[in-house]
Amino acid sequence: MSVTANELDARDHGGEDAGRRRRGPRTSGDARGSIIAAARLLFIESGADRVSARRIAASAGVDPSLVRYYFGSLEALLEEALRPSEDLIAPYLRLRELPVEERGAALVAAALHTWEHPVGSTIMRWVTVSSDHDSAAYRRFADAAPQHWMSAMPEGMPAEEADIRNSLVGAALGGIAITRYIWRSEPIASMSPETVIALHGPVVQGFLTGPLPDVPVDAPLPAA
Repeated sequence: MSVTANELDARDHGGEDAGRRRRGPRTSGDARGSIIAAARLLFIESGADRVSARRIAASAGVDPSLVRYYFGSLEALLEEALRPSEDLIAPYLRLRELPVEERGAALVAAALHTWEHPVGSTIMRWVTVSSDHDSAAYRRFADAAPQHWMSAMPEGMPAEEADIRNSLVGAALGGIAITRYIWRSEPIASMSPETVIALHGPVVQGFLTGPLPDVPVDAPLPAA
């Protein structure tokens, strides 16, 4: 059954005098969360530029006015839909508490935790298959994502070197995400998380702390 902004407001005020100034709807039940969840799925299915507030509201089972009330615009809703929840970010924040030599495996474990979480899985699929890569929300997400695994970098590293290593780590994690969850390539798609961590942890650790080739970052590719 569809829930309207006025109905939510009436519930919150418990039938108070209608002449009193209304403060607007609050989050009753899980209307706001339902809108975000519905938007994530529809953005993946159709692309953010092809999804209307009315369609999102219908999927979420709420009145269309609530989409504008809670988020103001579809662009703001898209940004909120791409925002990882605190329980997804927490494993990355704990990386700095670990010895440097343990952070590679821990970072892979944190990434798997993200991708196998329902919210993280949906966000990851949108990022990899969406055609909305020119949107401001996507660019903010793309700029923010590497900061999560930057926590694994050894302290005191020169900024240029940290950027190179962080980019290599991102390439490794992105490769795991695509082959395991998007392409579902075997055997990695069926490996246990423990096996993936055991195999890829040393690779990521090498990008974090191992020696880098003594070549310029912009060196030309070798001739074929």
